[in-house]
Amino acid sequence: MTSTETQTEGKRKATHSTATDKTESSKQHSKNENTGEQEPRRISNSEFQKRGSADRTDEPVFSCKFEVFGIVQGVSFRMYTLRRAQKLGIRGWCKNTTENTVNGEIQGHRHSFESMRLWLKHTGSPTSRIDKCIFGETTELSDFTYSNFSIVVD
Repeated sequence: MTSTETQTEGKRKATHSTATDKTESSKQHSKNENTGEQEPRRISNSEFQKRGSADRTDEPVFSCKFEVFGIVQGVSFRMYTLRRAQKLGIRGWCKNTTENTVNGEIQGHRHSFESMRLWLKHTGSPTSRIDKCIFGETTELSDFTYSNFSIVVD
């Protein structure tokens, strides 16, 4: 590092060269030297997203109702729920209740479904406070019954 470079610039250069070295070494060594087996190919995040959104007609759809307790009204909880559901490919709905909770129903393929359940139980919107989340019985469906995820306003 020269005297005019900042520490951050030095770290960026080091990180960049390391990433380049790894890419070159993975091109040169596509087989594991110890076992002789083919190593898995790394894919980009955008390619991963495309694969995740591919048609999954052979996979079952899981469905359950939920109710989230805590500070979940007036903190954009439903909007963040909608965004997360859209990102994961979840379908269903959510709405505010008169008991200051949020309830709804989610439907999705196993991985997305479980990710959404964890998000509802532990994360929520940035300013929300989730005290507990109760899920109804999980049922397995042959296909979605909702066309998208929506916010219901009474």
